[in-house]
This record gives sequence, structure tokens and C-alpha cells, in this order.
Amino acid sequence: MSSYYGERSGGIPTWESFEAGDDDEAVDISEYQYASRDHLLFCIDASESMHKVRPKKEDTDEDEGPTRGKSALHQVLESVVRFEKGKVITGPADSVGLLLFNIDAEKVKNTSGNYKPGTLVYQNLRTINAEEIKKIIKLVEQADEEYREMDEEAEEEPAILKETFPSAKKGDEMNIADVLVTCNFLFRDAGTKLAGNKRVFLVTDNDDPPAAETTLAPAQTVYGDLQTYGITVNTYFIDRPNHRFDPRGYWNTVLNREEDDGAPTAAADDGLDALAAIMDDLIIRQAPKRKQFSIPLKLGGKDGEIEIGVSGYSMISEQGKGQPKYVRMRGQAVEEVMTKTEYTSAETGSILRPEEIGQAYQFGHEATIPNILDRNWWESDEAVEQQRAVAEEALRLDEERREREDNGEEVDMAELRKTANGEPMKGEGTKTGEEKKVVARTRLQFKPDEVKELKTLGVPTQIKILGFQSGGNLKFDENIKHSYFMYPDEDAYTGSTRTFAALHKSLIKLQKHALALARFRSNTTPEIAVLIPQEETFTKEGAQDQPPGLHVICMPFADDMRKPPKAITENLLATDRQTELMATIVKRLRFKGEKYRSEAYPNPALAFHYAQLQSLAFEEDFDPNEATDLDKTLPKHAGMHKAAGEFMREWNREIEEDERASITLIKPGKRSAAVSEADLADIEGMWKKGKLDKLKVTELKDYAKFKKISLEGKTKKADLVIVMDAWLKTNVGMGNKKAKN
Repeated sequence: MSSYYGERSGGIPTWESFEAGDDDEAVDISEYQYASRDHLLFCIDASESMHKVRPKKEDTDEDEGPTRGKSALHQVLESVVRFEKGKVITGPADSVGLLLFNIDAEKVKNTSGNYKPGTLVYQNLRTINAEEIKKIIKLVEQADEEYREMDEEAEEEPAILKETFPSAKKGDEMNIADVLVTCNFLFRDAGTKLAGNKRVFLVTDNDDPPAAETTLAPAQTVYGDLQTYGITVNTYFIDRPNHRFDPRGYWNTVLNREEDDGAPTAAADDGLDALAAIMDDLIIRQAPKRKQFSIPLKLGGKDGEIEIGVSGYSMISEQGKGQPKYVRMRGQAVEEVMTKTEYTSAETGSILRPEEIGQAYQFGHEATIPNILDRNWWESDEAVEQQRAVAEEALRLDEERREREDNGEEVDMAELRKTANGEPMKGEGTKTGEEKKVVARTRLQFKPDEVKELKTLGVPTQIKILGFQSGGNLKFDENIKHSYFMYPDEDAYTGSTRTFAALHKSLIKLQKHALALARFRSNTTPEIAVLIPQEETFTKEGAQDQPPGLHVICMPFADDMRKPPKAITENLLATDRQTELMATIVKRLRFKGEKYRSEAYPNPALAFHYAQLQSLAFEEDFDPNEATDLDKTLPKHAGMHKAAGEFMREWNREIEEDERASITLIKPGKRSAAVSEADLADIEGMWKKGKLDKLKVTELKDYAKFKKISLEGKTKKADLVIVMDAWLKTNVGMGNKKAKN
């Protein structure tokens, strides 16, 4: 999490700067737009050149199989299949469509809509579903089977692709304006509820479309219309065998790009490689950023005179397999079962209405705590009998009311309502002048409003800013819960985005954070939270790395803080050489780009579960023994040892040769009696007699501990005898010689 905290604590502006005015009063609010779904339309060129077989790349990992390559159309369709199969699991709410252009209009005609001639809508733009994906999967599988059966020297692609997507004749190719118009129609027909990222993946190998000069202006106009509707066009330009794609000129003019953008170079990536890379990136499973709360934010004045709308998103959440649904199998059709819950009376078995059901808290145990005081009148036999009489009377009056209404007579509704509601008759209940007695009850009932007030202390669901602080008032160990990331909610209050952006900008400028009293949902308790601003950051390529917003961190209560254990031994400090070696190891084992992407390493158990679901949905074979590659968290030992193996071995030698590694620390909490010299065995006498091996291991260790002799981590008796013998020869033997002299 990046924030404003840094080394510039001495230059924090004063609060008087709030009133001094700002040169840049205009606040940019464009970055606060948020989208969570993808709607992708693949627009693929099916001209004759896309059907030609390309040479196989030398650096490919496919050592087995045919030595020739595949056509560009074949490879693009394989990427689409891999993407759609992954999207069934990773983005079931996303929409995907498949459009091919430069199709022979005489052989294939569009039947799904009134689109431009020469286009084929193979998949309409709509929510992902397994049945539609099976269609393109079978097409690609049949193409792969034909590809493997063809001769090695064949220069033709599988016949199934030519039959399904016949190319337009030379000179009949479509102009790009009509292609973009068809893309616009597909998004239009998909409906108006496409909230999220809307993108077109345009794949072609033709850098000089027919009638480029006459269709340039219309294409620019249609491209501007797509941008107006929030549709982004991502292009993937494919090189031909003897020609590198040059987007300068026509394509850069249509897409409003710079002339140098996309200039062909020897090191430039081919569109097929770029498409495969982006497909792998898009199918990485990401948990949807659902709103955790959408409440008002109050600030300013004594009681929060300014009120805006904000929404909070959970940054970290546990991802599970999801809840299965109850279904009913009826032949080939599968119907979802609608569940319904009803409560019945334990005494009569009748179904209870919602207004007849309440909640009560157990106080004690009914079976063991008898009611020793006077029973409540409503629990007596007299009350039960009267309730029965009231019910009978209500039925009688209801029949009487119906008869009178049929005869056109008026009915005394007051008497009927009074009886039907079960109100006690005159003279019932507590006698006049008699004191009310307390009744011991084991079930205590509260009204919903009373329970809510007990939990919430009367605080409404809102975030109320109480004041502002500097970063020095926060401690790292006070962040004990997962934080929320807060964005403005323009739908709740008009102007929320602008006010939120101004607050965010001021907090960053003054290097402060807000202290607030928050209650996020109706079923939660109030909490003290801090609102820490996060500034927007960008990658080297100019893409957004971290969005701007406020992190909502809940402060702990007093009983949430735990003191550290009393007996903690101090860690041993590494030597300079050990530190240098470990720094080198860490540097050599860094991730590419020096950034860890947690989403690239899915939970192995979930990946195994989703692989089973995918194989079942697409009627594919699944072998659990061959699913070991699903675990992306397994360390790559070969690569690690290749990069830093030499330093690892040297570091291990440094640890083993360190004398401190052989010291055994006494576990805290176990008190052992102090060992005196009189309690030790006669080690020196036994050594002089040559009977050191007759002693016990504990006697040797006690002597070594008392004399502070390093055992070098040895535990076997034979090794201890060797160490003790060497020490005694050096110290006791030399002492005897000096004494004799």
C-alpha cells in the first residue's frame, strides 16, 4: 500500500494553508471511474493471407508433432478457445463475441442480424456459456486433427477452416469503416446493461486495406463513435512471412496514433505473440471487487454538514469453491430447484406467519431452573382456556358478520376486532390494588429495534470524520484487520466524486489522514477508523499501477491488542559475510519485473477443482495424475540453483561453521537447578585413566556447559568424547606440564 508517508516529515504544510487557496482549483475526477466486468468482441480478418500456413517458430516448446506451422487464423482461434474456456471459470459474468470479416458473402450469409455483407457473426456478444463455447471448441479440435493427419510438406491449412470461414475474392474485401460499424451494431444489440470495460480485439495482417484513401475518413468517424460509446479498440497486427506489418499511414491515421507508434522493427513482437500473452493475462482468476458497503460520508462542521456518498471494496478476501445449487434432473434438462423455508409450531404443527415469530435469548436452562415465583397469568391454565374461548368467539362473530352483511345489516366491527385480537375480557389479569410480581423466565425477548440499539449504540450507518492527524500517530501493529478501499458513489449524492477528490487531494498535500467514527453495515458495530489516502501511480509504460482513493483501516479495541510473550530470546545477528551472501541470493531470485503478482499463483486446490468443472462442462477427459502442472506455487528448484546455487552452498557453509549454531538454548519456562562444580563427574580423572567413553552423555554435556566448551553441534557420544579429549589435552594437559615445571 502506497501512501503519503515518506521522508518529508519536516516539510508538512500548516493548517493555515487550507484557507490560503489553491492555484489549481480544478480537480480531475476521471480516475475515479470504476468498472469490474469485461465485454470483449474478437474481430478477426479471414482474408486469404490469414489462411496461409506460417513457418513454425524455432524457439517453440512443441518438440513433438508436425514440423510445419499453422495458419494465422488457426492460431488466433486457438487463443480464442483457450481464453473462452478460462473465462467460464474466471469471469462467468463477462461477455464474449466472435466476428470474422472478409468472408465470401455468396457462400456464407449472416443469419443472426442485419449486419454488413462480408461479415460472419460466429458468436453473438453475450454472457459466457458452455454450450456456445463447445461449438468453437469442436471446430478447433477438428482442425487440429486434420492438421496432424496432413503431410509434413503440405502448405494448406485444414479444410474445415476454409469451409467454415471462406475468404472473400480478391478485390471484394471489406473496407474498415463497415467492419467497425458491424462491431458497433454488435455492442448495440447486446443491450444497454453492458457496464464495465468494452473492448474490440481487432486482428489482421493487412496494413493496406482496399480503397484506403476513400474509406479513411468514414473509418475515422466510426472509430470516434466507438470511443464515444466507451468502446476501446485493441489492435493485433500480424506479420506475413516476407513482410512486416507497417501500421504507419492508414492504421495510425484511423486510430489517431502517432506516426512513430508501431513502427516495424526487428525486435518488435508479432501480433500472434502479443495476443497469446494478453489472453493468458486476461484468464487469470480474480475475485470480483464487490461492494462491501455503500454509505454516506459526513465531514465539516460540528455534526458533519457536508454529506457525500462513498462505496467500500474489500482488498483481500478468502476465495472458496462457491456454493453448489440444488437441481432436478429431468431427462436431458437440468432445472434449478427453488428453496423455501417455513417454520411450524412445535405444539400444533401449523405453519407460522412472519408476524407470529420472534427472537428470544436463552437465560439459564429451562430443565434445571424451575419457576419458583408466581407464574405469569398468561402461562396459567385459566389463560389457555380463555384463549381458546376467545378464538371460538371470534369464529362465531365472523360467521355472524357474514350473515348480517349478506342481509344488508350493519356490523359492530369494534366488538369483533376486540375479540379477534385476543384482548382480555373485563376483570382479567392483575386484580385492582394487587402488586405485580416478578416472574423468573428463561427466555428473554427483545424487539428488533432494541437489539439494534444495543449493538449499534445509536450510531447510524455512516462514516463521520472526527478530525485529522499526521502519520506519526499511527503504529504498524495497530492494523490488525483487512482494510477497505473507498471510492465516491455519485449515484447516492450528486457531486460526491468532486468533493471526494478534493478531500483526497488535500490529505495528500497536507500529508494527513482522517480519523472517523464508522459503522459500515446495519448488522455491524461502530468502529474507530483512519482514512489514509493513496496517490495514483503509473507503470513505466504509462498504465495505471495503483488507483487513487482512501484506505479505511479499522483501529483495534483495547482487548484486541495482545502483549508479546514474556520469554523471548534475542535473535542472533548474522555476520557481515552471511548478510552479504543472503543479499546476493535474494537479488538473484527476484521475480521478473521485481514485482510479485499474487493472482498469477492460484490456490492449487481451487485450480484442481476448476479444472474438474471445466473438463466436465466441455465433456473432456480429466486425469488427476496429470494435473500436477496446476500447482503454480511449487518452487522451481532447478532454476533457483542455476541462478544462485553457488551462493546458497557458501551460505550454508558459513552457517555450519558458525560456532553460535551449535549452542542449544534452554527453552523458557523450564527452570533447571544450577549445576555446581561439586555436582560434576570427575571428567579429568576419567580422562587421565583413559575411560572417558565410560561416562554418560548428560555428564559430558554438563561438564561442557559448565566449562563453556563448544560441542560444535555434536550429539553422539563418540563425537562428544573426541571433542572433550581434544579440549582436555589442550587445557588440562598444558596445565599439568606448567605445574611440573
